[in-house]
Amino acid sequence: MTIQDYVDALRRYWLVILAFAVVGGGVAYGYARTLPAEYSSTAAVMVVPQRGENTNELVQGSSYVQNLVQTYAVLAESPLVLSPVIDDLELDETPTRLADRVSVVNTLNTVIIEISVTDGDAPQARRIAAGITSSLIEAVNRVSPKDADNAPAVKLTTIAPARMPQAPIGPNVRLISLIGVGTGIALGIAYALVRRLLRTRVAERDDIAAVTDAPVIGEIVAWRSAKTVVSTLLDNRDSRTAESFRALAANLKYVAVDRDLRVVMVTSSASGEGKSSTSIGLAASLAESGNRVLLIDADLRRSSIATRLQLEGSVGLTSILVGDVSFEDAVQRSEPLDIDLIASGAAAPNPGQLITSQRLAGVVEKARESYEYVIIDSAPALAVSDALRLADLTDGVLLVARAGRTRRKQVTAVLQSLKSTRKDVIGVVLNAIKRGERSPYYAAEVARRPKLWPMRERSAPTPSATGGDADTKRTDDEPVRANGRPTATDLT
Repeated sequence: MTIQDYVDALRRYWLVILAFAVVGGGVAYGYARTLPAEYSSTAAVMVVPQRGENTNELVQGSSYVQNLVQTYAVLAESPLVLSPVIDDLELDETPTRLADRVSVVNTLNTVIIEISVTDGDAPQARRIAAGITSSLIEAVNRVSPKDADNAPAVKLTTIAPARMPQAPIGPNVRLISLIGVGTGIALGIAYALVRRLLRTRVAERDDIAAVTDAPVIGEIVAWRSAKTVVSTLLDNRDSRTAESFRALAANLKYVAVDRDLRVVMVTSSASGEGKSSTSIGLAASLAESGNRVLLIDADLRRSSIATRLQLEGSVGLTSILVGDVSFEDAVQRSEPLDIDLIASGAAAPNPGQLITSQRLAGVVEKARESYEYVIIDSAPALAVSDALRLADLTDGVLLVARAGRTRRKQVTAVLQSLKSTRKDVIGVVLNAIKRGERSPYYAAEVARRPKLWPMRERSAPTPSATGGDADTKRTDDEPVRANGRPTATDLT
């Protein structure tokens, strides 16, 4: 991972990190409030030499005391000093446990020893501090070297008796809470980085680049869950979603600069990844640019495009393949999106055989002659082999991956399976990208449905323009019907 990867991970999971920080701070604050109050009482003694009748003796005595003061500081926390205090005050603890609540400090270059005691009861803290001070003085008198008169060479003098604490010193709620917040932030960062390292689902462009050299030529912004792709395109022509489909259509033209790319198959690794919605949006965006576009629903197992466009779905591709209707009779018109559609048709018991039939190749060739762009919506490539059989009839394949759902290994598996065909994956479309930021260039989604996209006036493909038969000619006043069934104009 690069530094940018770490930054992206933190930015992606910043809400999680914030939640960890809040929870950590809250838990630490609650824990701090349950801790008992602590009071501290401090006493101070000074170590002085017993004798010093002249300057030489005072200097020698001062040096002697400096060498002993650290020893006496350690002595203050020893059982020799603490055991008498426990006995006198009838404390229910051992010298070792009492030593944990005793702090002895010798300030640098001084002969002063400060003794501090913490306890949950303020008077008790003062009594223990006073008791340790007295016990230390007595112990020093016993262990101190003696002079010629058998008197201690040094003595301890109390310079600050133990005082009654006026306010508790702990627990430090603020410090504990800050520690909790810091711990929560650390855990949140660790969570974000681990999720980034262990992430198996594609979520952004870099995830696709990690498994394939195929370019990401489109990032479709997710639309509101209560709306469909058709209603989103019609109701919000200036939304991020509509603009992302336009960008996909534009990028498709850039990919086709040095190649003939008019028949494009759209597939995915599994169902629910948005291949049909992408096919509709791409076809509508290409038509918006003034192209004649035909959308073919070649998913003969779980078709959905006709229902989404509010068109008749029982007559379509299967009807052509079994010889019930002609190509021209199966084509339906979606006036709102300005595209033509060949639905999947009635459910067939042998969809695999229909996909491999020679008539299907003829349908695709007929569509190529009559339209500038033909978008074929295929079944998922990992679910069935239909997409592999269809790929050879097209000029290129678009693979749709859904952000947060499609796994990297699924993308890899699709690419490996498509290598057996003669057509490459011209690009990957990352669907359902989350874009929460606002921009004045995009219109917010609205609940009401405004007027439909303005339709340009044009005729259906003519023989002179496409090389097709004269029977294919029609005008806007005579919409094509599938066996007498209503067209999109009638349904909308």
